[in-house]
Amino acid sequence: MGELEEDRIYADTLGKTDVYVAAGLGVVEVSVSNDRIGQFSLYHRCAARDIAADGTDLLVATDEDVLAIDPAGDEPVVEQLGFGPAVAVGGGDAPLAAAPDGTVARATAEGWTELGTVTEPRAIDGPLIATADGVVRVDDGLEHVGLDDVRDVVGGPTPYAATANGLYRLGPGWTRELDAATSVVAAEDSRVHAVTADGLFVTEGDGWRERETPTDEPLVDVGYIADGGVVAVTATGRFLVDPAAAKDGASGWRTRALGLAETTGFAIPAQ
Repeated sequence: MGELEEDRIYADTLGKTDVYVAAGLGVVEVSVSNDRIGQFSLYHRCAARDIAADGTDLLVATDEDVLAIDPAGDEPVVEQLGFGPAVAVGGGDAPLAAAPDGTVARATAEGWTELGTVTEPRAIDGPLIATADGVVRVDDGLEHVGLDDVRDVVGGPTPYAATANGLYRLGPGWTRELDAATSVVAAEDSRVHAVTADGLFVTEGDGWRERETPTDEPLVDVGYIADGGVVAVTATGRFLVDPAAAKDGASGWRTRALGLAETTGFAIPAQ
C-alpha cells in the first residue's frame, strides 16, 4: 500500500484535522489524523508572516496585504483585505492586523479603522497584542496593560504572556508562572503549554512539568486539535503531533519534516 493511500485510509477512518502552517513559501495545509501526520501541500503561495483562525476562515499576514482565506471548498477562496503589509493578525469579534511600523487597525464593513501604534508588534490573540513594550489591550483604542519584551500572548479567558523574563498569567495583576525566557504560549481550558529557553513545559492546573520533544530545534508554535492532541512546529518546518490516545498504543510525539524555511506558526480553523 502506498503512503498516500495509507494517509487517505487514516483520514477516512479516524477523521482528520487540517492545520494551516505559515512559512516564507506560503500557507501549507497539513492533515492530521489522531497520531498520524498525513498529506501536506502548498495551499496558497505568499510570504506568510503570521496566520490566525477567524472562525472557519483564515487570516494571513503577508508582505503585501492581509488575506482572508475560506478553506471550505476544494480550492481556497482568497480575498485581499486592503490593509497593506502586515506582521501580525488576529481573529475574534473583528479581524485585527498590525503593520511593520506598528500601526494597528480593526477590520469593519467600511474597511480598516486605525486604532493606534505599538512598538514592534509580535503576536495578536483576542484583544491582546504582544509587543516589545509589553502587552497592549485593544478596545476603542490601545491600552498598555503591563510587562515588557512580550513575544506571545493568549487573550483569554485567562490571559497569558510569554516574555523575555518568563511566563506570566493575568490574575488580577500579572503573576509569573515560569522564570525562564519564554517565546510561545498556548492555552485551552486548564491546559497550558509554554516554550521556554529550558524547553517545553505544560500544566493542566496541577503544576508545571517539562515535556520532552524529539527535536533540538526550538518550537515556534504550539496548539490543540479537536480530539485533544497537541501539535507543534519548528522554524524549519518540522511538524510534531502528540496524540491524546494513539491508535497503535504507542505514546509520544510523531514528527514529519515539511521542508519549510521561515516557518512562523499555524492556525486551525473551526471545523
